[in-house]
Amino acid sequence: GSNYHFRATFIFNNGIISDTLEEVGFRLRGNTSRSAAKKSFKISFNTYAAGRRFFGLKKMNLNGQHNDPSVARAKICADLADDFGIPSLRSNHVELYLNGEYFGLYINVEHIDDIYVKSRFGNQDGNLYKCLYPADLKYLGENPDLYKADFFGRRAYQLRSNEMADDYSDFANFVDILNNTPLTSLPCELEKVFNVDQYLKIIAFDILTGNWDGPIYNKNNFYLYHNLATGQFEYLPFDLD
Repeated sequence: GSNYHFRATFIFNNGIISDTLEEVGFRLRGNTSRSAAKKSFKISFNTYAAGRRFFGLKKMNLNGQHNDPSVARAKICADLADDFGIPSLRSNHVELYLNGEYFGLYINVEHIDDIYVKSRFGNQDGNLYKCLYPADLKYLGENPDLYKADFFGRRAYQLRSNEMADDYSDFANFVDILNNTPLTSLPCELEKVFNVDQYLKIIAFDILTGNWDGPIYNKNNFYLYHNLATGQFEYLPFDLD
């Protein structure tokens, strides 16, 4: 269960570009995948070298896709989402070697952070929440701190930007409107704080791809970004294996 970053040397070679970075952070990632024989990993380029980027990225996610024999679902879903105009995760297949030993075919999936939201929405100063089970978006009360409750040793709604402020006021307001607005007023009021049109596409996408591990069924694996340019929360699909 540790998220300790081991110091590692990172070697990248795609047949055209070859590069080596020393002192990168390397750790296990995932939840249920940690108990699988084929582990998933996170590479952090700035853990031991502050501000460092690799082709503009702070981190890379190398997913073993332990529950997907095809090692293709996440890549296909990402490409489909992109075709539908849904904010997607750039991804590609990689061959992974650790200390010279071949570990298998992996999918390199883009990390959702301030760089990601800036590239999609043109700003990165809003609150970014990672939502994990039991992220049911139920109203807990007016106090924003109520939405910081821990489950399984972490928050269901994890603030991944503006962490020093740790202010959940915008999230509490969104959940209040979502749950407590009379149905006759909900269409107008919800659209002020949530990109409804985009989410209708995502509902269709989730049903088309059989994505049961999102908020509709499993209350898990999605991000919400407060887009300060529009004042709306944006729904970001995540972990589409």
